[in-house]
Amino acid sequence: MEHARLTVTLRHSPGALARLAVTLNSQRVLGLTYDAAPANAARAVVQVVRPDAVRAQEKLRRLVDVIDVAVEHG
Repeated sequence: MEHARLTVTLRHSPGALARLAVTLNSQRVLGLTYDAAPANAARAVVQVVRPDAVRAQEKLRRLVDVIDVAVEHG
């Protein structure tokens, strides 16, 4: 199954990872990593099946903590 990788740049805050998970609940997520840096910055990498990539990107961009969402098709 082909997948897409979404790289999410966001402000790290209490509950940011939980908000990501809840937002992606209805998508077919294949993998999720979350790295927080000391300066309240964070990066998440989300792998979804390719047909869900655009919808997942749209949903993630609505989150208040999200700065950018880049999509890479694999």
